[in-house]
Amino acid sequence: MAKALRLRIRRELCSGCRLCEMACSLSHLGLVNTNRSAIRVFKDDLDTGACRPAVCVQCKKMLCLGEGDAAAEEYKGRFLWDRALEGSCPFDALPAWNGEVYHCDLCGGDPACVKFCSTGAIRI
Repeated sequence: MAKALRLRIRRELCSGCRLCEMACSLSHLGLVNTNRSAIRVFKDDLDTGACRPAVCVQCKKMLCLGEGDAAAEEYKGRFLWDRALEGSCPFDALPAWNGEVYHCDLCGGDPACVKFCSTGAIRI
């Protein structure tokens, strides 16, 4: 059985450049709009200056869908999710904007955010 693909985030390497957000929206939607990305970089500008990238951790039980949801496999491979799922991720990794909910689908196995992360903060 093949090992599950997951992104590894090294917060201490994140510069806050937001290239990952741009790459995500561009690769999925054909436009650069950081609000329409499945990965978000949260910055603590007022205190430590630290950056915290948040993206789906690809948990096995799909906690955002609830226990025993038969649609889990269908949803796992989708970038745009139903609006009703907004705020359902316990890890704050299911961002929403303007009525759309964005989920990391790992770009079909070749994540754009990894390719564009110049500091190596996002890896497979």
